[in-house]
Amino acid sequence: MNRLQKCIDRKRVNSSRPREAIYKILLNSKGCLTVGEIAKKLLEQYGQKASTNTIYRHLRFFIDCELVFMIQDDLKKAYYFLCADEAKIFSICTKCNKIENLEVNVCSEFKDADCITIHEICQECKQV
Repeated sequence: MNRLQKCIDRKRVNSSRPREAIYKILLNSKGCLTVGEIAKKLLEQYGQKASTNTIYRHLRFFIDCELVFMIQDDLKKAYYFLCADEAKIFSICTKCNKIENLEVNVCSEFKDADCITIHEICQECKQV
């Protein structure tokens, strides 16, 4: 939350409950989320209903502040996750477009990367 507050101060914008709620949802998420999933969690966890425009606006603010990173699958569906000190590695299934967060060590060549995506067939699709 300190990183968010520093960005709010730097950009000289007002704090807002929806912005903080969206940030907390991303903070507590282990994987990446779509706008629809964020909207659903806002309603479930905070009882707040937010328009997709509001969510997109706050996500754009987070991206501009380098708090959030966005990746897209092959169908151009956007997924959002918080930036970390180390690169996050995601696997995108080339068959079903499922995105998984991989817990592996990053070699030194890619330490400065925001995100690494691997396009491969997931285990579920391999079994079919």
